Amino acid sequence: MMMKKNILITISLVAVISGITACKHVTELKVINGTVIDASMNNITLATSDGNTVNISTMNANPEKVPGVLLYDSVKVTCVNKDMEGIKILTATELSILRHSPYYYIQGTWIEPNPIAPKEVQGFTLNQDGTAQSVNMATLSIDGWNLEDRTLFLNYKSIGNRQSFDGIDTLQINKIDADSLVLSQKGIVIWRLGKQK
Repeated sequence: MMMKKNILITISLVAVISGITACKHVTELKVINGTVIDASMNNITLATSDGNTVNISTMNANPEKVPGVLLYDSVKVTCVNKDMEGIKILTATELSILRHSPYYYIQGTWIEPNPIAPKEVQGFTLNQDGTAQSVNMATLSIDGWNLEDRTLFLNYKSIGNRQSFDGIDTLQINKIDADSLVLSQKGIVIWRLGKQK
């Protein structure tokens, strides 16, 4: 009887010690909401609503759980602190996009009716690599673009009578979604464009 009791006490002690040891290995999950302000292959930087900047490693993350992001995406990231050679690195385990950035929608061909010939369309194509092309605009050749926050910069060459010059149009994005793009300059709307399917 005494031997059975000792065995039970020993088993109980082993179970308690194992439980304590297991607790030490449990990694605390941390959920961070923010806007992507920088991104690379192995890291994203978020600006949080409380004004902090947080760097999160995405190295070796499962791409199904931690997909790629674009600048200005609003995201929710679940992280753990991983020990890498004695340094604690905040590492993403899951990421979901709460709201897409303008970069998600802006690539593609945007057109509007030509005010001179309403049966025709005009506009521009914005390519993923930052190049661009005009659509049916012989005197305005758009060849590049950049997006900073909600400002679109279009590089262009104006082609006139016996002369041409290069310039950059600075346009504020009033509205952008999957189907429409409204651009203004100095408070005046100058483009109301639809996405070409």
